Amino acid sequence: MMKPMSGRVVGVFGLPCSGKSTLLKVVVESSRELLATISSGDFARELSTLADTQYMAQGNLFPHEEKLRTKILDTVNKRKAGGAEIIFLDGFPRTADQIQWMVENQLAGSEAEGCLVQIMGDKLLERAKERHRDSQDAVEALQAKIVKQRHEITLMDDLIHRMGIPYYMVMNYDLAIAAQILAKFVGLKK
Repeated sequence: MMKPMSGRVVGVFGLPCSGKSTLLKVVVESSRELLATISSGDFARELSTLADTQYMAQGNLFPHEEKLRTKILDTVNKRKAGGAEIIFLDGFPRTADQIQWMVENQLAGSEAEGCLVQIMGDKLLERAKERHRDSQDAVEALQAKIVKQRHEITLMDDLIHRMGIPYYMVMNYDLAIAAQILAKFVGLKK
């Protein structure tokens, strides 16, 4: 268990529809600490053109990495300045390159800087049907994303272990239990 430190970043990743956002919402709402959640998916949708949306609906990740990283880093710094004790990056990192960038920008790498948490869920297609936000949640797009993201997670896992980044896995089969486990891993008083 990590000690809560002001401004610490927790990158939360997992397969599409594994329950990352839902789990973070429960943790944030039930905590006594000042927490912030930054959604990389919301940022990608905000920064997307119609062509980008069509590209992502084919199962691809947001194609403008530098824009996304700039938006995330600016928002992390604002949340830190606002006194957030822990800043959850919902859906980030999604690639080994993004982990490397987090380390270079001191958003991950040690307990003081931050850690990474992988959310493991099931019933991904059923969850996508329930939320169906946009064309990216269509079955074909989601299946393509799952295949690509599984491959990326394998590469990420290797890099995380080689770099010695604090890393936890949370099984999200029961929301209440998963929220308790995540809170414990990141050092929340709850």
